[in-house]
Amino acid sequence: MEIEKRELEIEQNKFNLAKNECEIKERIEKLQDVENEFDLNGPDIIRRAISKKFQSGMVGTIEDELKQGKDMNSLQRYRYERHVYEQDLEAKEDRLADFLDVETRLREIAQREICLIEQYKYDPEKLEDELKTTTKEYKRFEHEWRMIRQSFDGPLERAFDYWRSNPKWYMHRVLRDDCARMGGCCGRDCGCCLRRRPDQTDRRTVGHCTVECGCCKEARGFELSEDDKEYFAMRYAVSEDGNKGLDLKDLQLKSLGMQNQHLQQALTKEAMKEDLIRYEFSDGAVEEFERYIFEDDTIDDDEAEFTDDECPPVEEEDPYYRRICLASIWGLVDGNFEDPFDLIDEAPICDPTWQFVGNKLVAQEENDSVMSETVW
Repeated sequence: MEIEKRELEIEQNKFNLAKNECEIKERIEKLQDVENEFDLNGPDIIRRAISKKFQSGMVGTIEDELKQGKDMNSLQRYRYERHVYEQDLEAKEDRLADFLDVETRLREIAQREICLIEQYKYDPEKLEDELKTTTKEYKRFEHEWRMIRQSFDGPLERAFDYWRSNPKWYMHRVLRDDCARMGGCCGRDCGCCLRRRPDQTDRRTVGHCTVECGCCKEARGFELSEDDKEYFAMRYAVSEDGNKGLDLKDLQLKSLGMQNQHLQQALTKEAMKEDLIRYEFSDGAVEEFERYIFEDDTIDDDEAEFTDDECPPVEEEDPYYRRICLASIWGLVDGNFEDPFDLIDEAPICDPTWQFVGNKLVAQEENDSVMSETVW
């Protein structure tokens, strides 16, 4: 009996030793990863740590001085520059464009619900079914809005809270002009945008017109088709992938291509060659491509159909994204140094940048250059 007890203790000790050995190995592997990371990026890690330590004390002092001087434009500009600096320093993903597009999507749903209430006011059962669908969709986008909003911190959060503390922030001149140029109510004297209030419903309705605005529908005289709604939603997306200059067919093809990008990356070289043949490339082009993918060094620049000189340049920041983002998040305009709150007033009557002839959409030339104080 005593021997069995001793054997059991020995087995238990062996198990504990094996467990401790595994834990120690895991810790060693983690330490090795840290060591490798430091060997590769040690100077950058030290630089970021010192910079953050030094700048954290300076930021509060400078912001306090600007507040005391009541120079709110400079305060917001300083916060913007700090945000851009920290984004570059930490190599963080900038999701402000996604945030603004989600806000637009929330307004679309809220404005669609207003139209549904009017459309089915004599059919409560149908209205209830429609509102159930929109409510689910709204909650999904609202959750995404909250997730992105919770990621705001530092200068970005302070600037955002300051600007959005004014319930009329969305009546900024840049945003009013953008609404009018898209054919929204700021281009007419109805005053719909001005009358929107955050306390009217439990929806985030504050903001300008979308493709679901009922007043815009009445002004046009007909309902937009789903294709037209998709066209406008993608063309006027704040995100830089909006590709506003492409036609609807190209936009739809690009959207499908993005959804299947992970599948395209998994194609083999032979599959890529077959795709070229299927899309009716010339025999010479297929032969050239085959030589290229199998790393045939005999092909020179003169013989090749495409050269490095013909590669497209690196894309710069989308001026539309910059203009709308500056106004919506910071209350700023490039080239303007007024107090951001002084740029909030009633919407002017402007001509839209597009019109409908019958039921056909006719786009006019649009200027996406950055607005400045000389425009006003």
